[in-house]
Amino acid sequence: MSALGAWTTTPGDVIDAHLHLFTVRIFEEYLEANPEAAERYKKVWSERKIGPHGEDLPDLDPEAMAVEYARTLEDAGVSRGVVVSVFPDSEYVRGFATAAEGRIAVLCNVDPRDPSAPELLEREIGAGMKGVKLLPVNRCYRLSDPACWPFFEKAAELETAIIVHYGVTVDPTGDLRYADPIDLSPVARDFPEVTFVIAHFGAGYLDQVLNLGYQCKNVCVDSSGTNNWMDKMVQPLTLADVFERSVCALGPERVLFGTDSGTMKPYRKWIKYQQVRTLEEIGLSEADRDLVLRGNAVRIFGLEE
Repeated sequence: MSALGAWTTTPGDVIDAHLHLFTVRIFEEYLEANPEAAERYKKVWSERKIGPHGEDLPDLDPEAMAVEYARTLEDAGVSRGVVVSVFPDSEYVRGFATAAEGRIAVLCNVDPRDPSAPELLEREIGAGMKGVKLLPVNRCYRLSDPACWPFFEKAAELETAIIVHYGVTVDPTGDLRYADPIDLSPVARDFPEVTFVIAHFGAGYLDQVLNLGYQCKNVCVDSSGTNNWMDKMVQPLTLADVFERSVCALGPERVLFGTDSGTMKPYRKWIKYQQVRTLEEIGLSEADRDLVLRGNAVRIFGLEE
């Protein structure tokens, strides 16, 4: 059993399946490996602040960060968490994953176009990562690009779960030409061994996500974030509408809970409260609520293996 918390969870527990990890040392490590990185990353590192409101970046080593993160989750009533990486091949993130001892699982980040992506993926999974986070809209690529196929072949071999960010983004360098989840269709079709979780209900592309999920049974969604993309829809939507349509189209076994919380602000307890309450209000059974709030994350990311 981990020193930071139990390896196993039980019905009634909550797993946050979409969290972030940003620290001064992660940016420092990234800039050392990528000296020609975007100026905004250099600005974040030099000012020790991130985001539109200039939140302070923590400056802790991986071990101390793991302890602090576990304490934050415990205070929020969250049994376990899944952190998604945004930079590839991070020694800091691997150290954090080791120090978290299973209380907090970590998904690595890979550029699937890179010829070395299959090798990096195998090393990361071997190091204890529980899956991958891909950012096509942020990094401006299409997962249907044939250059990505060797990466997906390795992911299929390893049965690696993948979270994908499609839709709108706060990243100023994002490009909405790469935001449509329908691009995933041939990939999900050809690699049924891989489970794909589309973050934030598709962040403005809910219709496309549900159509894709109808076609490909290995496509899931997570509920993470404020979901303020709903405010921009032509047809009004409430969070209850989004949950109901997702559960109806995909089944409760393909919807995962998340808050998109990070290390710069307090845990988003209000999002957790709002989503738990909404699942109750739409009449989801206790067993199905447990799938969304805990069980699906355990199964998809192999959290109790």
